[in-house]
Amino acid sequence: MVFQGIRKMRLAWLFLSALACSSLQAAPVPMDQNGFTEYMVAKMRPEAGETPVQIKEPLALTVGSLQVNLGRLYAFCQQSVLNCDAEASNFAKAMADALKVANAPIDKDAVRLVIRPTDYVQSVELASAKAGSPTHLQYRPLVEGLVALAVLDTPRSIRTLSDKDLEKLGLTQDQLFDLGATNLRKLLKPLSEAATPAAPGKLGQLATDFFETSRVALHDDWKPLVDAQGGVLLITLPAANYLLYASDDSPQAIDALRAAGRKVAQQSPAPLSSAVLRWTQQRWELVR
Repeated sequence: MVFQGIRKMRLAWLFLSALACSSLQAAPVPMDQNGFTEYMVAKMRPEAGETPVQIKEPLALTVGSLQVNLGRLYAFCQQSVLNCDAEASNFAKAMADALKVANAPIDKDAVRLVIRPTDYVQSVELASAKAGSPTHLQYRPLVEGLVALAVLDTPRSIRTLSDKDLEKLGLTQDQLFDLGATNLRKLLKPLSEAATPAAPGKLGQLATDFFETSRVALHDDWKPLVDAQGGVLLITLPAANYLLYASDDSPQAIDALRAAGRKVAQQSPAPLSSAVLRWTQQRWELVR
């Protein structure tokens, strides 16, 4: 009888413990900016170890020498509450990895190029200036609102490269971008194998690798596809790892391309751009 009583008590305790754990796991992520910022501080401190994590302002932190902008993660969490906690944990781990490699020697084979919004570059440089350590990122304008940005590809994160990194590498900016382009071509499947010509009224897509949108920085690599599509190539970059392209430049086709891009962006934790670009012999051009 005593054994049965103890057994029942244990079962009750396990049941209550399970309820407690369930309620903890189900605790909602704060959706106001101040609460979300404090929530991310709590996420990041265990990952940062002895490196101080401090709040600069709502949705902006400093982690040691790193400037951390929470704006994109916050926007994702507002749209996808159920996936927010997991994405926040991934974000914190990526931050910890970036912290480890910030002062490590730069592996030239890990230099890449990515496409990012111009306002992203401006926000990073402005934040570094406010923090008293001005940083000048290594980038080149692509079209209005977008740039090609030099980065370092680490196992858990992507780190932007600055003028200080350029000095460490002993390269000019032209050499840095040539290196990033060379490494991309080694990393990615040739475009002729990855992208088949899009039929009229249909969209092609590239979404198998995080650096698929980086192909836009390799302007001349697209010419064979342009020729195969009768001289027309329009693209949009709705997410960091997702590129859509078309062979039709009618107003209806452009609208369809934009709509498809918006749908992808709404479902992505890393939306990139709603712009539609046209390939020309000299450069990419913005389709208005």
